[in-house]
Amino acid sequence: MTGLIIAGGRSRRLGIDKRFLEIGGRPCIQRVIDAYHGLFKEILIVADATEPFVSLGVKVVVDLIPGRATLGGLYTGLHFAAHDRVFAAASDMPWLSPAAIRVVLDQALSGDIVIPELAGRLQPMHAVYAKTCLPVLHSLLEAGRLKVQDFCVRPELRVHRIPEAAFRDVDPELRSFFNINTPEDLAQAQKWIGT
Repeated sequence: MTGLIIAGGRSRRLGIDKRFLEIGGRPCIQRVIDAYHGLFKEILIVADATEPFVSLGVKVVVDLIPGRATLGGLYTGLHFAAHDRVFAAASDMPWLSPAAIRVVLDQALSGDIVIPELAGRLQPMHAVYAKTCLPVLHSLLEAGRLKVQDFCVRPELRVHRIPEAAFRDVDPELRSFFNINTPEDLAQAQKWIGT
């Protein structure tokens, strides 16, 4: 399986490049890569350019359809992945837990999309996607329909939802799902580093 990192975000709400934001002495994206080591045969970053990521030592590809947000990154990652399935996370998830990832990987063959559901909300950036999703992704991108939540409930895809309880034993505070989008998120991340 391929470990996919979606790293094309513009960080509009935060105002800084959160992909390289230092959390606990390491950039966010490096923390994601570190969580992936030992779990995946291939690690693949999808971004808007390759240059910023060269020093990370993993394969980087550029969005095939620029400006299409997370769905575009997911499409590109599935297209270039060496394996039939990818586990996808965002580059701004500094507490991604290998144990929480394994909960998803253990059920990876249960659907075209294998996705956690926390408090009634799907978590598309902590999920497994099969290459069988590519035609649906392509048609949504062509139509300009870019909401990941909408993609994850398409009737033509087999979607397997993993309940929140499945993660509580390995990640009681569900930090693996935390991402940094706002100044408040950054303050929370800094608070956790201090504890």
